[in-house]
Amino acid sequence: MLTFAHSTYFHDLLASFTAGVVICNVRGLVYASNPAASALLGEPAQALADPARARDIIGRAQDPRALVRFLAAPIKHGRKPEPLSLRYRHPDGADRHFRLSGSLLLENEKIFGILIEIDDVTEIHRLHDRERDMLLGVQAAQRERIESLGRFSLAVAHQIRNPLMVIGGFAGRLLRGRPPDDPEAEALSMILDGARRLEAVVRAVSTYARRREAAPAMVRPADLAGRAMDMAEVRTGLHAPLLLDAGTGFVRLDAALTVEALTELVANALEACAPAADQPIAVAFRRQGAGLRIEVADQGPGLSEDIRPFVFDPFFTTKAVGVGMGLPIAKRNVEELGGTLTLEPGPSGGVLAVLALPDAAPGGLVSRP
Repeated sequence: MLTFAHSTYFHDLLASFTAGVVICNVRGLVYASNPAASALLGEPAQALADPARARDIIGRAQDPRALVRFLAAPIKHGRKPEPLSLRYRHPDGADRHFRLSGSLLLENEKIFGILIEIDDVTEIHRLHDRERDMLLGVQAAQRERIESLGRFSLAVAHQIRNPLMVIGGFAGRLLRGRPPDDPEAEALSMILDGARRLEAVVRAVSTYARRREAAPAMVRPADLAGRAMDMAEVRTGLHAPLLLDAGTGFVRLDAALTVEALTELVANALEACAPAADQPIAVAFRRQGAGLRIEVADQGPGLSEDIRPFVFDPFFTTKAVGVGMGLPIAKRNVEELGGTLTLEPGPSGGVLAVLALPDAAPGGLVSRP
């Protein structure tokens, strides 16, 4: 083999390869290489064959140990090395990205060397970097547009709220003390009702547009569910039993964002069950792997398939009088907590809202009439 390795035919064959090729013996010493390998590594063939210079060349790899393990696989362990991707600092100062693959050289079923093929994939890495930078730029621009829209929405809401207070306040003042049969009482009532509905829209838009950083803390699920139920009852004017499964014990969550999301879901559940006030609203906290699963279930009529795609769209509502921002606010809060919100058919009918959240941190079944 050595005679063949020193032959002109062998070296002409190596030179014909467009990829870099380096051949080492079982001691790890280079005894043959082609011009492409010298160009890629920035070293002449004599340097590659010099053990002292070879150590310097290995040291230019971003992870020299990985390269040493690649070379040791056939030399020390007698097995073909796994392909290796590495970054290499070329002597010209530029970084190159190489893909190395190795083949065992056998004679009489014994390993006498390893053939290393070096492919330059620098341009592929540069293309990926450009695509990543473009994607990050697009994401940054989208984030800036969303933040600008949020600031604009808050500013508009503030400007609308002030005249609304004047309209509603004076309409209420003019309405007070008027007899029911006063011909202007009905008109004033309509103005006051319209002002209140518009105020509800402004309040919902402000809540939705305001971005808040989550501040997790250890909290009791029973406290979160109880507060959400109280707030939902006040808002809707409806009442139903709360069936709480808080078997997880303490959880680590942002209480304000979680209660706000639960309030919207419980309010929806109360309104869905409004004709039957004795039907409970079930709220359950359960471990789900390393995370937390919160369920809010009602026994209402359920969610029809024709409106399912639109339930999280802002201002979409099936109510005769409604804002349509409850579910979008709940979804936005859950996403700020790092989780997801989905609506599923309930096990006993109705709707099952599922919040899947990351959680840290150990209850029972509690019934509140």
